[in-house]
Amino acid sequence: MPLFAVPAPEPAGRELAHALATGPFSRALTLAIDHSGLGLARLKGRLAAAGVPVSTTTLSYWRTGRTRPERPESLRAVAVLEGVLGLPTRALTDLLALPGEGPATPGPVCWERLWEPRARVVAVLHSFEAADETSLVVLSLHEVLHVDATRALTRLHVREIVRAVTEPVQSKVVVLRGCTPGHPPRLVSTRYCRPVRTEVLTEPGFVVSELVPHRSLAVGETAILEYEFEYCDGVPDTSYDRRFRHRGTEHLLEVHFAPGALPASCHSYRLDSPGGPERDVTAVSPGSPAHVFSSGGPPGIRGMRWSWP
Repeated sequence: MPLFAVPAPEPAGRELAHALATGPFSRALTLAIDHSGLGLARLKGRLAAAGVPVSTTTLSYWRTGRTRPERPESLRAVAVLEGVLGLPTRALTDLLALPGEGPATPGPVCWERLWEPRARVVAVLHSFEAADETSLVVLSLHEVLHVDATRALTRLHVREIVRAVTEPVQSKVVVLRGCTPGHPPRLVSTRYCRPVRTEVLTEPGFVVSELVPHRSLAVGETAILEYEFEYCDGVPDTSYDRRFRHRGTEHLLEVHFAPGALPASCHSYRLDSPGGPERDVTAVSPGSPAHVFSSGGPPGIRGMRWSWP
Protein backbone atom coordinates (compact mmCIF):
# COMPACT_ATOMS: atom_id res chain seq x y z
CA MET A 1 0.00 0.00 0.00
CA PRO A 2 1.51 3.40 -0.96
CA LEU A 3 2.47 5.74 1.81
CA PHE A 4 1.00 8.71 -0.03
CA ALA A 5 -2.18 8.63 -2.08
CA VAL A 6 -1.94 10.43 -5.43
CA PRO A 7 -5.07 12.56 -5.85
CA ALA A 8 -7.01 12.07 -9.07
CA PRO A 9 -6.84 15.05 -11.39
CA GLU A 10 -9.71 17.50 -11.28
CA PRO A 11 -12.22 17.26 -14.15
CA ALA A 12 -10.84 20.45 -15.67
CA GLY A 13 -7.32 19.02 -15.50
CA ARG A 14 -8.42 15.77 -17.13
CA GLU A 15 -10.11 17.72 -19.91
CA LEU A 16 -6.95 19.76 -20.50
CA ALA A 17 -4.78 16.62 -20.51
CA HIS A 18 -7.08 15.01 -23.08
CA ALA A 19 -7.01 18.11 -25.30
CA LEU A 20 -3.21 18.25 -25.11
CA ALA A 21 -3.08 14.63 -26.22
CA THR A 22 -5.64 14.75 -29.01
CA GLY A 23 -6.12 18.42 -30.02
CA PRO A 24 -7.25 20.48 -31.68
CA PHE A 25 -4.78 23.25 -30.92
CA SER A 26 -7.48 25.90 -30.36
CA ARG A 27 -9.27 23.82 -27.71
CA ALA A 28 -6.07 22.89 -25.93
CA LEU A 29 -4.99 26.53 -25.84
CA THR A 30 -8.39 27.65 -24.55
CA LEU A 31 -8.40 25.08 -21.73
CA ALA A 32 -4.79 25.86 -20.83
CA ILE A 33 -5.54 29.58 -20.58
CA ASP A 34 -8.67 28.94 -18.52
CA HIS A 35 -6.76 26.56 -16.24
CA SER A 36 -3.98 29.10 -15.70
CA GLY A 37 -6.34 31.87 -14.62
CA LEU A 38 -4.46 34.36 -16.79
CA GLY A 39 -6.42 36.76 -18.97
CA LEU A 40 -5.40 37.63 -22.51
CA ALA A 41 -4.06 41.03 -21.44
CA ARG A 42 -1.71 39.41 -18.90
CA LEU A 43 -0.59 36.83 -21.44
CA LYS A 44 0.10 39.60 -23.91
CA GLY A 45 2.27 41.36 -21.31
CA ARG A 46 4.29 38.23 -20.52
CA LEU A 47 4.87 37.46 -24.19
CA ALA A 48 6.02 41.02 -24.79
CA ALA A 49 8.41 40.78 -21.83
CA ALA A 50 9.83 37.61 -23.38
CA GLY A 51 10.49 39.42 -26.65
CA VAL A 52 7.68 37.83 -28.70
CA PRO A 53 4.87 40.43 -28.77
CA VAL A 54 1.44 39.09 -29.72
CA SER A 55 -1.75 41.16 -29.59
CA THR A 56 -4.76 40.09 -27.54
CA THR A 57 -6.63 39.97 -30.83
CA THR A 58 -4.29 37.30 -32.19
CA LEU A 59 -4.46 35.31 -28.96
CA SER A 60 -8.25 35.49 -29.09
CA TYR A 61 -8.30 34.24 -32.67
CA TRP A 62 -5.94 31.37 -31.83
CA ARG A 63 -8.30 30.37 -29.01
CA THR A 64 -11.39 30.34 -31.22
CA GLY A 65 -9.69 28.70 -34.19
CA ARG A 66 -10.30 31.59 -36.54
CA THR A 67 -6.56 31.81 -37.18
CA ARG A 68 -3.63 29.61 -36.22
CA PRO A 69 0.07 30.27 -35.58
CA GLU A 70 2.03 29.56 -38.74
CA ARG A 71 4.74 32.20 -39.15
CA PRO A 72 8.11 31.61 -37.42
CA GLU A 73 7.54 34.44 -34.92
CA SER A 74 4.11 33.04 -34.08
CA LEU A 75 5.56 29.58 -33.45
CA ARG A 76 8.17 31.14 -31.14
CA ALA A 77 5.31 32.80 -29.25
CA VAL A 78 3.58 29.42 -28.86
CA ALA A 79 6.76 27.96 -27.38
CA VAL A 80 6.89 30.80 -24.85
CA LEU A 81 3.18 30.32 -24.10
CA GLU A 82 3.86 26.73 -23.12
CA GLY A 83 6.16 27.93 -20.37
CA VAL A 84 3.89 30.77 -19.27
CA LEU A 85 0.93 28.40 -19.02
CA GLY A 86 2.93 25.72 -17.16
CA LEU A 87 2.72 23.17 -19.97
CA PRO A 88 5.36 20.65 -21.05
CA THR A 89 7.72 21.70 -23.84
CA ARG A 90 6.08 21.35 -27.29
CA ALA A 91 2.71 20.46 -25.73
CA LEU A 92 0.98 23.04 -27.91
CA THR A 93 3.50 23.21 -30.74
CA ASP A 94 3.11 19.51 -31.61
CA LEU A 95 -0.67 19.92 -31.90
CA LEU A 96 -0.18 22.22 -34.87
CA ALA A 97 1.24 19.29 -36.84
CA LEU A 98 -1.65 16.90 -36.13
CA PRO A 99 -3.70 15.65 -39.10
CA GLY A 100 -6.83 17.71 -39.55
CA GLU A 101 -5.29 20.89 -38.22
CA GLY A 102 -5.75 22.59 -41.59
CA PRO A 103 -5.79 26.29 -42.36
CA ALA A 104 -8.16 28.28 -40.18
CA THR A 105 -10.73 30.77 -41.33
CA PRO A 106 -8.93 33.97 -42.39
CA GLY A 107 -8.92 36.63 -39.71
CA PRO A 108 -9.38 40.36 -40.16
CA VAL A 109 -7.06 42.23 -42.49
CA CYS A 110 -4.62 44.75 -41.07
CA TRP A 111 -5.15 48.51 -41.17
CA GLU A 112 -2.11 48.90 -43.42
CA ARG A 113 -3.97 47.06 -46.18
CA LEU A 114 -7.00 49.36 -45.93
CA TRP A 115 -5.14 52.69 -45.66
CA GLU A 116 -1.91 53.71 -47.28
CA PRO A 117 0.82 52.14 -45.09
CA ARG A 118 2.59 55.48 -44.69
CA ALA A 119 -0.59 57.42 -43.94
CA ARG A 120 -0.48 59.11 -40.55
CA VAL A 121 -3.89 57.70 -39.71
CA VAL A 122 -2.42 54.18 -39.40
CA ALA A 123 -0.13 55.19 -36.54
CA VAL A 124 -3.00 56.99 -34.83
CA LEU A 125 -5.26 53.95 -35.19
CA HIS A 126 -2.64 51.74 -33.56
CA SER A 127 -2.51 54.16 -30.62
CA PHE A 128 -6.10 53.14 -29.82
CA GLU A 129 -6.03 49.70 -28.19
CA ALA A 130 -9.64 49.11 -29.28
CA ALA A 131 -8.68 49.66 -32.94
CA ASP A 132 -6.49 46.54 -32.89
CA GLU A 133 -9.05 44.42 -31.05
CA THR A 134 -11.30 42.33 -33.27
CA SER A 135 -13.63 40.76 -30.72
CA LEU A 136 -16.35 43.19 -31.86
CA VAL A 137 -17.76 42.26 -35.27
CA VAL A 138 -20.03 44.50 -37.34
CA LEU A 139 -23.04 42.48 -38.47
CA SER A 140 -24.84 45.27 -40.30
CA LEU A 141 -23.84 48.78 -41.34
CA HIS A 142 -26.25 51.41 -42.69
CA GLU A 143 -24.78 54.72 -43.89
CA VAL A 144 -26.70 57.77 -45.07
CA LEU A 145 -24.63 60.40 -46.86
CA HIS A 146 -25.97 63.82 -47.90
CA VAL A 147 -24.63 65.90 -50.81
CA ASP A 148 -25.86 69.48 -51.20
CA ALA A 149 -26.60 71.61 -54.27
CA THR A 150 -22.97 72.78 -54.41
CA ARG A 151 -21.94 69.11 -54.86
CA ALA A 152 -20.20 69.03 -51.46
CA LEU A 153 -20.63 66.29 -48.85
CA THR A 154 -22.41 67.71 -45.81
CA ARG A 155 -23.48 64.96 -43.36
CA LEU A 156 -22.92 61.25 -42.74
CA HIS A 157 -25.23 59.31 -40.43
CA VAL A 158 -24.14 55.77 -39.48
CA ARG A 159 -26.07 52.98 -37.77
CA GLU A 160 -24.18 49.80 -36.87
CA ILE A 161 -25.32 46.49 -35.41
CA VAL A 162 -22.34 44.91 -33.62
CA ARG A 163 -21.73 41.70 -31.71
CA ALA A 164 -19.09 40.71 -29.16
CA VAL A 165 -17.74 37.39 -30.41
CA THR A 166 -14.86 36.29 -28.20
CA GLU A 167 -14.58 38.42 -25.06
CA PRO A 168 -16.38 41.26 -23.29
CA VAL A 169 -16.23 44.44 -25.35
CA GLN A 170 -15.84 47.96 -24.05
CA SER A 171 -15.39 50.19 -27.10
CA LYS A 172 -15.02 50.58 -30.86
CA VAL A 173 -12.95 52.96 -33.01
CA VAL A 174 -14.34 54.74 -36.09
CA VAL A 175 -12.41 56.82 -38.60
CA LEU A 176 -13.52 59.27 -41.30
CA ARG A 177 -11.53 61.24 -43.85
CA GLY A 178 -12.50 64.67 -45.16
CA CYS A 179 -12.68 65.53 -48.83
CA THR A 180 -9.64 67.84 -48.75
CA PRO A 181 -6.55 68.04 -46.51
CA GLY A 182 -6.78 70.56 -43.70
CA HIS A 183 -10.54 70.20 -43.18
CA PRO A 184 -11.34 67.08 -41.13
CA PRO A 185 -14.99 66.17 -40.43
CA ARG A 186 -16.51 66.67 -36.96
CA LEU A 187 -18.31 64.09 -34.84
CA VAL A 188 -21.49 65.98 -33.94
CA SER A 189 -23.83 63.43 -32.34
CA THR A 190 -24.06 59.87 -31.01
CA ARG A 191 -26.86 57.57 -29.93
CA TYR A 192 -26.62 54.41 -27.79
CA CYS A 193 -22.91 55.19 -27.30
CA ARG A 194 -20.60 58.04 -26.33
CA PRO A 195 -17.17 59.21 -27.47
CA VAL A 196 -14.36 58.84 -24.93
CA ARG A 197 -11.40 59.86 -27.05
CA THR A 198 -11.13 61.70 -30.36
CA GLU A 199 -7.99 62.46 -32.35
CA VAL A 200 -8.12 65.05 -35.15
CA LEU A 201 -5.46 64.95 -37.85
CA THR A 202 -5.97 68.40 -39.32
CA GLU A 203 -3.36 68.34 -42.07
CA PRO A 204 -4.36 65.04 -43.73
CA GLY A 205 -8.03 65.68 -42.86
CA PHE A 206 -8.89 62.69 -40.64
CA VAL A 207 -10.90 62.28 -37.45
CA VAL A 208 -10.59 59.12 -35.32
CA SER A 209 -12.98 58.56 -32.43
CA GLU A 210 -13.39 55.83 -29.82
CA LEU A 211 -17.03 55.10 -28.99
CA VAL A 212 -18.20 53.28 -25.87
CA PRO A 213 -21.61 51.53 -25.84
CA HIS A 214 -23.93 52.45 -23.00
CA ARG A 215 -22.99 49.16 -21.35
CA SER A 216 -20.23 46.61 -21.79
CA LEU A 217 -21.17 43.71 -24.08
CA ALA A 218 -20.83 40.13 -22.93
CA VAL A 219 -19.79 37.48 -25.44
CA GLY A 220 -22.63 36.88 -27.90
CA GLU A 221 -24.48 40.10 -27.13
CA THR A 222 -25.40 42.64 -29.81
CA ALA A 223 -25.73 46.42 -29.64
CA ILE A 224 -26.76 49.35 -31.82
CA LEU A 225 -24.31 52.21 -32.33
CA GLU A 226 -25.36 55.41 -34.08
CA TYR A 227 -23.20 58.44 -34.83
CA GLU A 228 -23.14 61.40 -37.17
CA PHE A 229 -20.35 63.42 -38.75
CA GLU A 230 -20.43 66.82 -40.43
CA TYR A 231 -18.10 67.64 -43.31
CA CYS A 232 -16.35 70.99 -43.01
CA ASP A 233 -14.60 71.56 -46.34
CA GLY A 234 -17.47 72.62 -48.62
CA VAL A 235 -15.78 71.45 -51.81
CA PRO A 236 -17.37 69.25 -54.50
CA ASP A 237 -16.58 65.57 -54.30
CA THR A 238 -17.24 62.53 -56.47
CA SER A 239 -16.99 59.48 -54.19
CA TYR A 240 -17.41 57.94 -50.76
CA ASP A 241 -16.16 54.59 -49.42
CA ARG A 242 -15.85 52.55 -46.23
CA ARG A 243 -13.10 50.20 -45.00
CA PHE A 244 -14.02 46.65 -43.85
CA ARG A 245 -11.57 44.49 -41.89
CA HIS A 246 -13.91 41.47 -41.65
CA ARG A 247 -15.62 39.33 -44.24
CA GLY A 248 -19.39 39.21 -44.50
CA THR A 249 -20.61 42.54 -43.14
CA GLU A 250 -24.03 43.52 -44.46
CA HIS A 251 -23.71 47.04 -45.87
CA LEU A 252 -26.27 49.56 -47.10
CA LEU A 253 -25.01 52.90 -48.41
CA GLU A 254 -27.52 55.64 -49.27
CA VAL A 255 -26.39 58.83 -50.98
CA HIS A 256 -28.96 61.64 -50.98
CA PHE A 257 -28.24 64.28 -53.62
CA ALA A 258 -29.94 67.68 -53.42
CA PRO A 259 -33.09 67.92 -55.59
CA GLY A 260 -32.27 69.38 -58.98
CA ALA A 261 -28.57 68.63 -58.56
CA LEU A 262 -28.32 64.95 -59.46
CA PRO A 263 -25.10 63.54 -60.89
CA ALA A 264 -24.94 62.37 -64.47
CA SER A 265 -24.06 58.81 -63.42
CA CYS A 266 -23.24 56.67 -60.36
CA HIS A 267 -21.64 53.30 -59.83
CA SER A 268 -20.69 51.13 -56.86
CA TYR A 269 -17.30 49.47 -56.55
CA ARG A 270 -15.01 47.39 -54.39
CA LEU A 271 -11.25 47.74 -53.84
CA ASP A 272 -8.94 45.16 -52.31
CA SER A 273 -6.59 47.95 -51.20
CA PRO A 274 -6.10 51.70 -51.77
CA GLY A 275 -4.99 52.44 -55.29
CA GLY A 276 -6.10 49.04 -56.55
CA PRO A 277 -8.43 48.50 -59.51
CA GLU A 278 -12.17 48.88 -59.02
CA ARG A 279 -13.92 45.51 -58.87
CA ASP A 280 -17.59 44.46 -58.96
CA VAL A 281 -18.48 47.74 -60.68
CA THR A 282 -22.27 48.15 -60.91
CA ALA A 283 -24.31 51.06 -62.28
CA VAL A 284 -26.51 52.80 -59.67
CA SER A 285 -29.54 55.02 -60.25
CA PRO A 286 -28.65 58.51 -58.89
CA GLY A 287 -32.03 59.37 -57.35
CA SER A 288 -34.57 58.46 -54.66
CA PRO A 289 -31.87 57.96 -53.15
CA ALA A 290 -28.85 56.45 -54.85
CA HIS A 291 -28.04 53.31 -52.88
CA VAL A 292 -26.05 50.09 -52.97
CA PHE A 293 -26.48 47.00 -50.81
CA SER A 294 -23.96 44.21 -50.31
CA SER A 295 -23.74 41.19 -48.03
CA GLY A 296 -21.12 38.53 -47.43
CA GLY A 297 -18.33 40.29 -49.29
CA PRO A 298 -14.61 39.98 -48.56
CA PRO A 299 -12.62 42.48 -46.48
CA GLY A 300 -11.58 45.60 -48.34
CA ILE A 301 -13.07 48.90 -49.44
CA ARG A 302 -16.65 49.35 -50.66
CA GLY A 303 -18.10 52.58 -51.96
CA MET A 304 -19.87 54.64 -54.59
CA ARG A 305 -18.53 57.02 -57.20
CA TRP A 306 -20.42 59.57 -59.28
CA SER A 307 -19.75 62.10 -62.02
CA TRP A 308 -21.31 65.51 -62.49
CA PRO A 309 -22.81 66.78 -65.76
